Amino acid sequence: MVTPLDDDKQDAIHRLFALINLGDIAQTEAQTALFSDALLDAEDDDTEGQELLWVIREVIDWQSGFYVDWKDCESFIGCMNQLCERMDLEIDWGSDDPEDESFLESTSVPELMELAHQQLRVAGYTLWNWDTDGDAYGGWITRSEDDEDMTDIAETLGLAIRPGDQPY
Repeated sequence: MVTPLDDDKQDAIHRLFALINLGDIAQTEAQTALFSDALLDAEDDDTEGQELLWVIREVIDWQSGFYVDWKDCESFIGCMNQLCERMDLEIDWGSDDPEDESFLESTSVPELMELAHQQLRVAGYTLWNWDTDGDAYGGWITRSEDDEDMTDIAETLGLAIRPGDQPY
């Protein structure tokens, strides 16, 4: 049986969804409800610290966050482009055709993450990534003004996250 999250952690989860949805109240509420449902199906150890990220990932993947294989540059670019549309931003990937096979083979997800992070910072956003403990990268975008709140949320929930210019 899953141990329910205490009030501080429930509040932190709601704040996390609010930050990564950039003020979209309907999306925040929908993801909070989906998270509560996902917790009912979770194993007991899925609600502690870093394991909690796997439940969060299920809820936000490709809507408010990304999760890609370590070598899947194409999916990373596609997901980031989709996430940036919410803010009416475009990342300059350093290629006329970021879907070109030779470009994709000449770069890596960490390099692209650092590039996206730099450009998002200029626009007032922060790209975050979390420790997947494996051969993948996951994360989300928040407003830069919310960086301190994001680190407080991560501390409350016991999550290993850091800005995208420091990929795991």
